[in-house]
Amino acid sequence: MAARAAVSTVTLKNAVGFQAYTLDLKQDKMVAKPHEHLSPPPGYDPAQARLDLLDVPAEVAAHGFDCFDLSVLAVRSIERGYLAELRSAFEDAGVELFQLLIDIGEIGSPDPDERANSIKLTKRLIEVASELGAGGIRYVPGYTEPTVENIPSWAGAFRELADYAQQYGLRPATENYKTFNTEPDALLQVIDQSERDYGVIGDFGNAKGPDKYEILGKILPRATSIHAWAFLNDDGTLNHEEFRRCLTIARDRGFDGPIMLHGSYTPDNFCWAPDIWAGVETLRGEFDAVFGKSNGNGS
Repeated sequence: MAARAAVSTVTLKNAVGFQAYTLDLKQDKMVAKPHEHLSPPPGYDPAQARLDLLDVPAEVAAHGFDCFDLSVLAVRSIERGYLAELRSAFEDAGVELFQLLIDIGEIGSPDPDERANSIKLTKRLIEVASELGAGGIRYVPGYTEPTVENIPSWAGAFRELADYAQQYGLRPATENYKTFNTEPDALLQVIDQSERDYGVIGDFGNAKGPDKYEILGKILPRATSIHAWAFLNDDGTLNHEEFRRCLTIARDRGFDGPIMLHGSYTPDNFCWAPDIWAGVETLRGEFDAVFGKSNGNGS
């Protein structure tokens, strides 16, 4: 396979809107709840939220993309009828739902009740991902700092969840996210100690600080997909050089999966472009420059 340009709910957050949903296990339903990583940028006009999630696959296909990452935060219902309708929307548009991103729960919590509840929540969302026809499911340990003592228990949870995901035909994956923004070695230890085959999302924006490129150098050889954030210059223009450097690290380490073009690592991820899709095309131009011409499906 060849690397291919793709998009996600994060790419389209201004158009989809900033209402976040979480799973209430007791009611077995999604409920509206604010989320720290999904809040509107200053000056955001709610009228910009023109897209219902059911309309997203057709919009994505119309702009030449056939691969998509879906955050559970955008899924307003897990009723079977709604999930079937959303699945059909992706299938009818010819857009692959690469993975469902679980952005809730604390699998690595030191509190045994919270940890057990998060594992149960993740299992329920694995079932949801299967109903949606997703190829995979992504989750992370959470915000607890990794230690020699807790990494083995996290690995046990990852083993349990991987086995559950595989029962539903889903590939499990994790990401350098939350505590693991700057802890790639610990994240890879969790995976390796789980003794299961895990995909990895390499996130350009989550790799932080002076060791950013070293972090990416450790994560990207194991990456099965990428969340590609760009950064801005002091004058608010896109930093093409930095974005291309990250893409080049991925290419040089043999990356061959989907690269979700998320925009800039700012509250308004396309503030530097005339609109979302103009910005996406700029990022796709950088992808093409590094990986070769793509229409979204690697061709």
